[in-house]
Amino acid sequence: MPLTSAQIIAHAVEIARVPGFTTQAGDYLNLTLSSLCQTYDFDVAKQTYNFNFNPSQVNGNGQAYQNFPANYLRGIRNECFYYISGVPYPMIPFDLEEFDMLVQTAGLSNFPVFFTVDMSLNGMTNSPVVGVPGTTGVPVGLFWMPPSGAYPMTVRYYSQMPDIVTPATSNVVPWFPNQEYLIKQVAGLLCMDADDERANALMSGDTEQSPQGAGCILRRYLNLKDDKSNRAKQVQLDRRAFGRRWDTLRNTKQIGW
Repeated sequence: MPLTSAQIIAHAVEIARVPGFTTQAGDYLNLTLSSLCQTYDFDVAKQTYNFNFNPSQVNGNGQAYQNFPANYLRGIRNECFYYISGVPYPMIPFDLEEFDMLVQTAGLSNFPVFFTVDMSLNGMTNSPVVGVPGTTGVPVGLFWMPPSGAYPMTVRYYSQMPDIVTPATSNVVPWFPNQEYLIKQVAGLLCMDADDERANALMSGDTEQSPQGAGCILRRYLNLKDDKSNRAKQVQLDRRAFGRRWDTLRNTKQIGW
């Protein structure tokens, strides 16, 4: 049976020998889970966002946009696509600075090819959907060319998983499946608070000195994480430079000048 948040904290506190540090242990558990989301790509943290393009939804820069979920962290290669008559069209991810160099002009529309997600503070706080700058705080997806129809779009992405509320007493099972790592990591952080010399050994990633340290446990887990160990990975060309020929035409060819 997987351990609940409260049970993980109880074990960590016992290992660290700091029985009064349950609140700190709860904070460290949430911190550890948050750090895992931000550092690694786990299938368990995948989510799907579906919407229809709105051809009339254009921001002040003439860019087609869509508010993305607040927990969006990273898009997944070849898993952002839309359908036209049942045919999937994968979107090509661009960096924001590359996207800014694309031609944006009134009346320009076609099948969208490129997209980027503005994760900056400015982009996230001035989303035009609500119309009140500073009130949304969500990433904004930008698309080029602006869509010529209300095509159904699918975006699969790695998400920032939510914190556990009052983890020291919660019956919630943390989303990360390797609970041995969570116990050792939280215990190590508690030992740092208590100035306990065992902290480094508990969190160590050194396979020679501390093979059972949290870092070593995590490395072994990462080697076989997700369901990809039964097939070889492919090396692919960057579709920003190698793709359909019309993707890489000069701007003057793309807009008809």
